[in-house]
Amino acid sequence: MLKFKRKKEKPLLSPVQALRRKVIRLRIAFLSTLVVLGVSLFVLIFSNFNYLLFKTLIARNYTHTYTLDEMFLHHLGFVPSNHARYFDNLVIAIVTQQIRETGGDVYTYLYTPAQRIAMEERIRTRAAGAEFYEIVAGTVVLRLPNTAPLVQSFVFDNRAEIGAFDNLILDLRGNNGGELAVVQNIASLFLQTGDTIAFDETRWSLFSRERRARRRHSDFFDFDHIIILQDASTASSAEVLIAALTSHLDNVTTIGEQTFGKAVGQVTLPLRQGFAVRATVLNIQNPQGESIHNIGIAPHIEYKGDDMLSFAIDKLQGGNINER
Repeated sequence: MLKFKRKKEKPLLSPVQALRRKVIRLRIAFLSTLVVLGVSLFVLIFSNFNYLLFKTLIARNYTHTYTLDEMFLHHLGFVPSNHARYFDNLVIAIVTQQIRETGGDVYTYLYTPAQRIAMEERIRTRAAGAEFYEIVAGTVVLRLPNTAPLVQSFVFDNRAEIGAFDNLILDLRGNNGGELAVVQNIASLFLQTGDTIAFDETRWSLFSRERRARRRHSDFFDFDHIIILQDASTASSAEVLIAALTSHLDNVTTIGEQTFGKAVGQVTLPLRQGFAVRATVLNIQNPQGESIHNIGIAPHIEYKGDDMLSFAIDKLQGGNINER
């Protein structure tokens, strides 16, 4: 006869024993966290050991403080009472200036608190200029002054009304760009899901990516004709939008001038004391895998007159919009 071994039951713990066991587990978790934090702190200090020594030597012990005062005034616009507190900002300002002067990268620099506030206000003010209006029967003008999140909200909030027209004139003149994520979302209203919008190429391949159209809303644009107005100030992510639409849609015609030609992207990181650093971190390629940096995008129809809107409407109404 087979004998089955009964499963040994765990003894019940008293409330005091259960509490002790819980306390032991919490102590182990706490000590483990301390060890991880300690190791991380050691690695951080060790990897920055030379800089920390230099900072202490110069910011706290250097004798000729008038030299530091002049450097702070030149690069940051003020002389701090505590050199050490703002020393990192001074170093960043000097390095980014050297990058601009040596490498010609005018897009990498340090924002002082006042400059950062002014920059954010400029972006908001320009974004507030986004508008759409019916210019002739069946044709709507959509003007995007930049590609900030506020502009994206404007387009999405009004997409149903904008999409009700037969033809679109997308005015990107003077649009100096903004955020690539905004362009990706706006382009997705025009393109099919999966269409390539751009390629982001970074030094660390982990962050390189292909930006594709993705439709998250039931309302999307399906115009008979799309005319894009562009000029020499149309730049950066605005150029990405032009490249994406002209690459995938056969009903798009661009009118105007050669665009600026900026196919590099930046990230802006906030720092302590209200500062921020902006640095070029990626190269941008069009859906064909080509860069238009320092080249720009040529229009299908070149036109430099002040009456570009009237010229576009005449082309559209004359039925010869596709004659290039």
